[in-house]
Amino acid sequence: MFSARRFQEALETEAVGRYFVYRAATETTMVLARGLADGGAPHGTLALAEEQRAGRGRRGRSFYSPPGENLYFTLVLRLSTAAHRSLPVSVPLAVCRAVREQGADACIKWPNDIWVGERKVCGILIDAEMGEGGPLAFPGIGINVNGDPTLNLELRETATSLRLALGRHVEREALLAAVCNELERAVALPQDELVAEYRSLSMVLGRRVTVHPAGEEPWSGEAVRIADDGELVVARDEGGEETVAAADVSVRPA
Repeated sequence: MFSARRFQEALETEAVGRYFVYRAATETTMVLARGLADGGAPHGTLALAEEQRAGRGRRGRSFYSPPGENLYFTLVLRLSTAAHRSLPVSVPLAVCRAVREQGADACIKWPNDIWVGERKVCGILIDAEMGEGGPLAFPGIGINVNGDPTLNLELRETATSLRLALGRHVEREALLAAVCNELERAVALPQDELVAEYRSLSMVLGRRVTVHPAGEEPWSGEAVRIADDGELVVARDEGGEETVAAADVSVRPA
């Protein structure tokens, strides 16, 4: 059972994670967080569930989220316009740093998945909008902590958990607090420092990638740099460079 007390004791933030809502099960933590925001929940509100019955990933895919053992949560963020626009960089950076604090050699797979080695350990989905009071964002995060995603046939070859990677149990409360701590730090960084840290943890730079644009044919090339706004620049095999703002990117085996 998740201990709210241990989580709160590990928090070092002023706002992120301080207002905490826990559910044994919910449709999705994104839906839960939106309901809280509609009711006036403050900046930094954290919605956590042990199980999601309808978890979703990028492009409407289902998100495998069995009960217990892992972390499924969504934050309510009410930030300045500049910090709001930088969330596709600051959120994965914060999660990656928190996972690395556990001893895992985690990196960011553009745009916002976290991998350990050649396997995915975390998925991130950020819903954002302009509300009546300004920018409003809902980063939904799922981290495979102590479960075994390889028991799912669709994930057997691509996913891992921190327990599998480290060979030990990981305290979820400490990990979740670390994500909140790192996120509050990241959103306050100047843009150049933020992007520099993101680049330093990227697993795609210098590697062969295949870009899968929505509704278009995939194409391949080498990931050469990450722009200041977090977009990926790829040198296409047929020549020239292309900036990728929104697409699935698969990485060739190292």
